[in-house]
Amino acid sequence: MKHFFSYETCFSLFWIIAIPFIWNNFPVSAQQLQQEIKVTDILKPLSQGSSLLHGYIGQKLDSCIQNSIVKKDYQLYIQPFALHSDDKGEFNEFQGEFWGKWFTSLALAYNYQPTDTLRQIMDTAVLELMKTQGKDGRLSSYSQDFGDWDIWGRKYALLGLVAHYIQTGNQETLKAASRALDNLISVAGPGKRKLTETGLSLLEGLPSSSILEPVALIYQLTGNQKYLDFAKYLVSLWSEPNQYTQRGMRLIEDAIDNVDPLKISTPKGYEQMSCFEGLCELYRATGDKCYLDAVVNYGKKVLEKEIMIVGSGSSCELWCDGANRQTELLEMPMETCVTVTWIKLCYQLLRLTGDPMWADEMEITLYNSLLGAMVANGNWWAYFSPLIGERMPSPMQVPSCQTSCCVANGPRGLLTVPQWSVMEGENGPVINIYTSGKWKYRLPDENELELIQKTNYPKTDRIEITIKQKKSAFYTISLRIPSWNKKTKIQINEDTINYKGSGYFKLTREWKDGDKIQLTLDLRGRILTAPGDKNQLAIMRGPIVLTMDNRFIKEENKNLWLFTDQFIWKHDKGWDIDYVLLPTVSEDYSKESYIDLKPIDNYSDKVWMAFEVPFLYRPTHFSNHKKISLVLCDYTSAGNLYSENNLFRVWMPQPMFMNDIFPRNTWHILTDAKKRAKVPILETKH
Repeated sequence: MKHFFSYETCFSLFWIIAIPFIWNNFPVSAQQLQQEIKVTDILKPLSQGSSLLHGYIGQKLDSCIQNSIVKKDYQLYIQPFALHSDDKGEFNEFQGEFWGKWFTSLALAYNYQPTDTLRQIMDTAVLELMKTQGKDGRLSSYSQDFGDWDIWGRKYALLGLVAHYIQTGNQETLKAASRALDNLISVAGPGKRKLTETGLSLLEGLPSSSILEPVALIYQLTGNQKYLDFAKYLVSLWSEPNQYTQRGMRLIEDAIDNVDPLKISTPKGYEQMSCFEGLCELYRATGDKCYLDAVVNYGKKVLEKEIMIVGSGSSCELWCDGANRQTELLEMPMETCVTVTWIKLCYQLLRLTGDPMWADEMEITLYNSLLGAMVANGNWWAYFSPLIGERMPSPMQVPSCQTSCCVANGPRGLLTVPQWSVMEGENGPVINIYTSGKWKYRLPDENELELIQKTNYPKTDRIEITIKQKKSAFYTISLRIPSWNKKTKIQINEDTINYKGSGYFKLTREWKDGDKIQLTLDLRGRILTAPGDKNQLAIMRGPIVLTMDNRFIKEENKNLWLFTDQFIWKHDKGWDIDYVLLPTVSEDYSKESYIDLKPIDNYSDKVWMAFEVPFLYRPTHFSNHKKISLVLCDYTSAGNLYSENNLFRVWMPQPMFMNDIFPRNTWHILTDAKKRAKVPILETKH
């Protein structure tokens, strides 16, 4: 019989008929998920299919689902498990991660849009992966245990199986995950090979240790004590010296002591954050606050020390004191895997703490570094994203799988957005994202309401929210007011509130069908000073980082200064001249300052947002001062031609010497390949 799980035939008549009978299951309920959870999230995602986003974000989600997920030939990701090929031949070693990354993205897509098409792809992909599982439960892309990326690949396979079970409730999938974990415990449990001594020694066990996340999740779903015991055992190994590090990894201890991420274990940002994601799940399972304290401290330190203006970090995939070094021409900056894992860690912290600061950070990451890494049609992603130079898509790392780690991982970050856009709070819905769309929300008395947003935010500052419900009810709607927002106007029907704070603004009242909330946010242009260089400035408008692009800015023999609200025109009667005196060194842009921005509609079909930005041309100390305008665009649009001729920069030195403002040939620091990568045109199979 032909191998009927190939991608070419996955929608054959046989499976269209058979799958509904084999996988006739339903999503796991919140009550089922919380049977072995000691800690309940403060903020929870809405139920499956409750969100529908429109506008800019909705379009990006749809493109990602269709071209990064549906059209991918996932059969290529299963072959390493069927052939156990990751320790054989060239371009191998970490192919085992691709199926789980792709599948967890697919599961998020299905949670967002539970269509028959996505369900069939999910079910066939899981069935085919399960066919590769050994009789002893072993599920690995390696022929021998403990290859360099063996445990890392097993982690992603387990996460995929767990995701399928959560979305469908299918017990066979959970059994497969449990059997795979049983096999791992048999070779890596107490008295066996320590997982902290597996994988590449230079990474000090971080990749293998990140398997904590699915281990804790499987305990939560099964209640099997041996899985909790194994999770605690794994965490205990983090504190022990081993053959890779005499000091031990000490992830928890160093995080609690507020050690900089650069100095915790090995500074591999992606894998380090992945371990702390697992610690979040262990906290839910145990209620041990030490775990939460460690993750919160760690997240804040990453934000303080490593996250750059566009919401990501790293150089050459490593923490690098990036917040202070972001004006430099960094090698391989802001790995997309780091971007994705940062947004996922922030999502965990938002759920566990209810602190809106994490939603603030996710919004900035989403609109800048995350979407800036995705090509326009959603089928490919950048490996690294600079703040200056040129953009380049990810090189094809593994030809046999036609993907790279970041191309497979990018969708996982974007598809979290529906889950945190509107969430379930203790007393009602919590709105984190302002974008056109509809959200269904069920109140405790089973009264279902629908929140309908109409807005063009963050292009424009006004958001309208309409409440639709069958009967009146008393509850709270929480609106996230970002930390950068200094003045807010809130109107409920005919009542107006002027608010100058930030955080969650809670509206508690009896809501009726047709009630409207109108929210106006502060989208003035803000001047930011680089943490590591007081002479480098950048502009943000709301969550959007504005960027210079050489398609719209000429290189010419001028020196320019950003014309902020600290600049004041002066007039000298004796010489009859108008001039601008620069701020004194003591002021030096340290005060919060703003800049006038003039939106330009439909400036280019390649650009989402464009603004005229005022600059000061100051050829001499007192005479011939002129105010001129340059066009800046949003960071995501900057450099999006993916060409060595399309250059951009975020940070602007003061003054800017415009004759050589864009560095060239920066693709050399974005890859170790001998030639510049291009966005591949992949043959997709249906």
